Amino acid sequence: LEARERLGGRDGPWWPLASLVGHLTFGWPLYILRGASGGPKYGATSHFWPWGHSGALLLGGKELFPSASWKRRVLVSDAGVLAVLVGLGAWAAKAGVFKAALLYLAPLAVTNAWLVLYTWLQHTDVDVAHFDELEHSWVKGAFQTVDRPYGPLLNLLHHGIGSTHVLHHVCSAVPHYHAWRATEAIKRAFPDRYLFDPTPVHRALGRVARNCVAVEKLPGAEGAYIYTP
Repeated sequence: LEARERLGGRDGPWWPLASLVGHLTFGWPLYILRGASGGPKYGATSHFWPWGHSGALLLGGKELFPSASWKRRVLVSDAGVLAVLVGLGAWAAKAGVFKAALLYLAPLAVTNAWLVLYTWLQHTDVDVAHFDELEHSWVKGAFQTVDRPYGPLLNLLHHGIGSTHVLHHVCSAVPHYHAWRATEAIKRAFPDRYLFDPTPVHRALGRVARNCVAVEKLPGAEGAYIYTP
């Protein structure tokens, strides 16, 4: 909230822009490197370092991968990432940094931004509640996600992941080719819990970037929190 006020407040032009750029460009790397926005339970964590180690630059507070088998898998994944980085460095040295950035980093940045946009809008809005350990239940948590109108083309290309996402929380075993029918069933069975926002996606994105910064207690509901306007 302090950063928002320093940039002119939520009604100014700079905070929404900074929020969009920060989330869509740096949000995902900061999450996997440092656990940014992951909540206070685990603190600063890293998906690349399978042991907890407070105070280090990129290392986590609590362990995300407590078992030995998962630690080995993380290290194997790290080796794969390192191999890709070495290959990219060799390619850039031979073909030029600009060409490597144009052909690899630019598409990667677009893919990163698009996936973060989907995920951000699936789980965040001004009326999506958060619950503490006293108030949370599986049902409440599963239905605190939002379906949105991405249109026929994007739904075709992405199997409707933004317009049938509530289903994913209720039953992730349903395949995408049954998602639309299952979503209609959820609407009929849980009309008071199912969330759909008809706001065009670009407008919803602006609203979320502008307003969804920190939560405060929902008046009259102990253990429930809503985003501070």
